[in-house]
Amino acid sequence: MKKEKLLFALDVDDGWPPVGAEGVWCECVDGNYRLVNAPFFIPNLAFGDIFSATPDEVNDHVFEFDVLKESGHSLIWVMNNKRIETKVFIEVLKGLGCSVETLNQFSLMSIDVPPEVDLDALDPLLDTYEEEGLEYAFPVWRHPD
Repeated sequence: MKKEKLLFALDVDDGWPPVGAEGVWCECVDGNYRLVNAPFFIPNLAFGDIFSATPDEVNDHVFEFDVLKESGHSLIWVMNNKRIETKVFIEVLKGLGCSVETLNQFSLMSIDVPPEVDLDALDPLLDTYEEEGLEYAFPVWRHPD
């Protein structure tokens, strides 16, 4: 399947996010797109979602999109301002079936949580590392509580 990188324009408010656009990899699906990586700054969009978008004619950035089919994946954003060691954290996440992308320049991680991930194993891991100093946001959460 053909992949292409789409650039999403971001609303920067008081210096956050630290970039004005984010590029993400997508597959073309019947004139729409399927997201194939976990974004760092795009709210309401998770790995595997199928969405419609029309890049701007002037700068090729996406300003608006509509999710047509949710993938069932959840997304966790992690900020590591205390610069704690996260190698084991990432290995355990991957062992649970998550994928992890890092943006070391800004001490960030983006975690894709597939629907089959065992939350009884994930939650204690997140709690432990939160006590160490990681901070989380859950911009897309589709797992049942």
